[in-house]
Amino acid sequence: MDELNIEKQDGVWVLKMNRPTKHNALNTALTQQLLQTLQDADATSECRAIVLTGTGPSFCAGADTSEFRGFQDDRGGALRRADLTTSVHKSFSRLAKPVVAAVHGNALGGGAGLAIACDMVIAESSTRFGYPELKHGICPAIVMANLTRQLAPKKAFELVSTGRLLNGQDMVDWGLANQCATGRDQVLQLALDVAAQWAAYSVYAVSATKRLFHRCADLGLMEGLACGHDTNVMMRSFPRD
Repeated sequence: MDELNIEKQDGVWVLKMNRPTKHNALNTALTQQLLQTLQDADATSECRAIVLTGTGPSFCAGADTSEFRGFQDDRGGALRRADLTTSVHKSFSRLAKPVVAAVHGNALGGGAGLAIACDMVIAESSTRFGYPELKHGICPAIVMANLTRQLAPKKAFELVSTGRLLNGQDMVDWGLANQCATGRDQVLQLALDVAAQWAAYSVYAVSATKRLFHRCADLGLMEGLACGHDTNVMMRSFPRD
């Protein structure tokens, strides 16, 4: 069974993490497939937008910790896995194609990190979103960067230091999700609607908007205005597709 299912419809790629009995916990195989598929989607004109979701009862319950048991004696293995996980999280903001997460069930630790790495999030009302790593004697490490970038410091520290879990409406209230819906099918349909809207727009305008957004998020006002100036000039030559 493939660790990641891919469905293609009208310019939208729906990526479904497919380890339902493990609540889509991220083992090496799934993480590798996700990274490769995101890169493939970005490289082809067949894909204009991406939906990320999970099969079974959860979006993603985080890292598959059963793979980590030997890392105390295998520093090279630990480094390779950290490199792979970091590459996945880096890829979302680097993709020209926008990504919306359809989140349900557990979105914990690495799964929470995947969800908010996406450009938009639609959450099911009964979602359990959070960072329980400290309860297991570990640190929410790679997932910390996106969280602190998107949430006020006190709120972010509350999540990573107490293990507090948010439901779907909490995620909307905290600014970590765009919409909350009841039922997994409705969540997925709302995410598909968002992706279809992106797919209907000019691919050049969408990719330029996403790139400029992520650049401005990391810049001061003057530098951000300079980037906006350059994109403003560039977009005058966009093809009209």
